[in-house]
Amino acid sequence: MLILFCRVLFSIAGLLLFFLFDQLSANECLKLSVLLAAFLLGVGGVLHAWRRSPSAISVLVRVVVPVFYLDAAIKGFLRGYFGMRPNPNAVLQAMFATDQAETGEFLLHNSVALAQAAGCFVLVTAAVLLADRQLQRWHAARAVAAPGLPQKCLAASMAVFLVLLHVNTTMRRENPALFWPLRYQQYSAQLQAMQSMQHALTAAMSAPRDWDVRYAGEDARTVILVIGESTNRASMSLYGYPRATTPQLDAMRSKLLVFNDVISPAASTVESMMTMLTPADIGNPDAWMAKPNLLMLAEAAGYKTFWVSNQTRNDGWIGLLAGEADESDFINYGTGRGENNFDGNLFQPFAHALRDEAPKKLIVVHLLGAHPSYDMRYPSRFAHFDRAHDAVSAQMEHQGRSSWIRNQRDEYDNAIRYGDYVLGTLIGMTEKAKTDRAASLLFVSDHGQEVGYSRNHAGHSASDKSGYEIPMLIWDNQQAPQSAAVRAALENRPYQTDKLDATVLGLLKIETRYYAAQDDILSSAFLPVQRFMNGLRYQRAAPLAR
Repeated sequence: MLILFCRVLFSIAGLLLFFLFDQLSANECLKLSVLLAAFLLGVGGVLHAWRRSPSAISVLVRVVVPVFYLDAAIKGFLRGYFGMRPNPNAVLQAMFATDQAETGEFLLHNSVALAQAAGCFVLVTAAVLLADRQLQRWHAARAVAAPGLPQKCLAASMAVFLVLLHVNTTMRRENPALFWPLRYQQYSAQLQAMQSMQHALTAAMSAPRDWDVRYAGEDARTVILVIGESTNRASMSLYGYPRATTPQLDAMRSKLLVFNDVISPAASTVESMMTMLTPADIGNPDAWMAKPNLLMLAEAAGYKTFWVSNQTRNDGWIGLLAGEADESDFINYGTGRGENNFDGNLFQPFAHALRDEAPKKLIVVHLLGAHPSYDMRYPSRFAHFDRAHDAVSAQMEHQGRSSWIRNQRDEYDNAIRYGDYVLGTLIGMTEKAKTDRAASLLFVSDHGQEVGYSRNHAGHSASDKSGYEIPMLIWDNQQAPQSAAVRAALENRPYQTDKLDATVLGLLKIETRYYAAQDDILSSAFLPVQRFMNGLRYQRAAPLAR
């Protein structure tokens, strides 16, 4: 039993190394250590006390310990990428609502971080198993007495303790053998609940009287909502970035309302859009289950709805929402680097929606934007910033950013420049479509990205402001003239896009019980509220100089 205790101590030392390498939090390390100790002393103790099988114990150690270490390495990688442990909905949606092409791009984009996590796993596992082998050899060379009653009692007690640990829900969920299956079960239950609630809301469309929907606009109106992907305003020259990443938007600046202080409700797509397009918000995230979304309200007001997307159709809740549109067109079939993934291929289905003769139209355009991997988001002719030597690269080098991160910023800025071309073209197409009808276009990103702004990281991040600070702009062909002071005051309004549905309803000229004027950034009744980032109060950093 002494040798078994030593093996347990060595195994826990490995978990402590993951903690020291910042792969595990103190809470996770403690829980995993308790589970691992209970497992080895319980199961291993029973094998030793009753079967006296050192070889069985060795097999147990060589199988169980690497499983715990692999779990620690995966959690460490996901925490570094998402800025949170892999429990919340954002991580579950990103992990399970994906396809083969996106997974391949994710692995390629994060190859360095994955290699670091794998290296940590291999080194720690090898060191602990090597130490365990030395203990085993030392034990084999000694004459060992048969286990007595105290050893058997201890082994039985630890076995019972192991079982009791799994009665506790929190500890059971931390067991590496159960953690991931339970998380997938949780995701599947969420998706099933989404489907059930969506069907219930769809059924309610036949009698939406209690929605109290009224249209108060012109006879003909087109509203276009362009949802960007992973676009951070800090990399847009429209917001003062030194690189010319948005030349088309810069040229039409006088035609745009460009909002300077907008953040997303979350650092991931699904979690953000579940509040952006429904009455749900940060304070009441489940309201979408019982209240109509934007598409439903628009259709109840007589709008024909379109959903044009470069995201994949099988995209969990977003796919269910898109299915509510009168017409939906998904151009992305998951071919990775295939040219059909470029957002410019949305121009044709978008033009089709613009030509439609319906008097009132809501067109949602969902871009792939600057989603990692960044180099897959633009044609080669838009590689303007590859290996650039300019103020941005000099600043990043001064900040100690690695060459890989600097390269990621170059590719990200290329993707932003291509996104400028796409958005500028969409606005131009709308402007030329029909001059006899009112038309508005609102562009907003679902969330941002951390690409070396704050640290050596490229990707989604719930722990950095860059994961939330997004662009938002509005083009309107009937925009009334405004003084510079009024325009500046409007553009500087602080906003979080969990209230975006109110602004879109305002553009749609829809009056309903679900419209709150104080949440409409364009309304004279707008009232700013406290904003939150990853559960903490958001404090805006100093804005970029224009």
